[in-house]
Amino acid sequence: MNSKIIGIIILVVAIGGASAYFLTKSDSVDTNSFSNQSISQNEKISIVINTINPPKSVDDLEEVYKVASTSGAGRTNLYVHWNQLEPEKGNFDWRVTDIMMKLNEKYNFKTTLFFSVINADRLGPFPSWMGNQALGETLEDETIRILDSILSRYENIDYVIFAGDVDYHFQRASGSIPIYVEFFDDVYSEIKSKHPDVKIGNSMSLENILNKGMEPGGSFELTPKLEMGDFIALSYKPTDAVGDINRTPEEAIDDLKQSIEIFPSYPIAFFEVSWSTSDFVNGNIDDQAEFVKSSLNFFEENESKIEFFTISRLYDKPKGSCVSQDIQSIDGSGFTSNSFRLERVDEYVCNSGLIDTNQNEKPSWTQLKTNIPK
Repeated sequence: MNSKIIGIIILVVAIGGASAYFLTKSDSVDTNSFSNQSISQNEKISIVINTINPPKSVDDLEEVYKVASTSGAGRTNLYVHWNQLEPEKGNFDWRVTDIMMKLNEKYNFKTTLFFSVINADRLGPFPSWMGNQALGETLEDETIRILDSILSRYENIDYVIFAGDVDYHFQRASGSIPIYVEFFDDVYSEIKSKHPDVKIGNSMSLENILNKGMEPGGSFELTPKLEMGDFIALSYKPTDAVGDINRTPEEAIDDLKQSIEIFPSYPIAFFEVSWSTSDFVNGNIDDQAEFVKSSLNFFEENESKIEFFTISRLYDKPKGSCVSQDIQSIDGSGFTSNSFRLERVDEYVCNSGLIDTNQNEKPSWTQLKTNIPK
């Protein structure tokens, strides 16, 4: 399959489907009405908090936080889209992020910020006023400006990821890695000077690294060139190149163990780790439950090397809602069409929650609550 198609699909999963919340522009919310609530939770165990359907009110959103807070997880991801946050230069719309961060504070969730400057095979997405962008001084200055604005507003953010699945991005253009390293280092230095307690890194797809031999000594060694920042963030799905689950839970844990060997000099942060229960992609509820249990045991055994461990996600979503409708369909038969991969991405992601769309708890939800290290 065309690697560009796969990259676009990964982009959608990483920033479009994970925990985007939409309120109408006419919504008026008094975020000061939220009060703090003390709950004992493990801030190194994270869960992607999402709703089944787009919430119609803040109350809808708060209900899922109440459920998530009972898990024992003490961290979540905040996905910020530049074009939504700053539709006009210097004109920020903080309404949605204010609500999310107030809820994070109320329900005692530390926050990992995902802010997309690179995502899979593309730069951005950026607001229309920015025009076409390339790695360089202009994008550096704008990235520093907006990250400083976000971090100055929200003290609860202690980790930042501003480039997602960079292995997909650079697998086709490894010669541009030195340009990106310079870009990253410049942004990193400026942000650290202003926010020294915030840790900054990139994310990579562990299954893509392993499937394509990008690890040290592999057939397409790439990962040593992408080591930068305070930590290495990894997403993980136990899938093959087309999106079908092709590991057992035990083999998946071996993959997680191998990640520590791949990056021996860097702390690892597991940004999004999931297992789908869709039989369409070879998933089932028993394997998901076993994987959640075993992965938390893996975390406990290796906690000193792990910054945080994120289970993705809380709820399933309706079929057809986990891949952006903006992706252009490519006609053809078999692998010449992107419909094969898109269908699998949607099935995988929409069924990767710990609670189904009828709000029935899967066995994995019990495993999460039972096995989170206290």
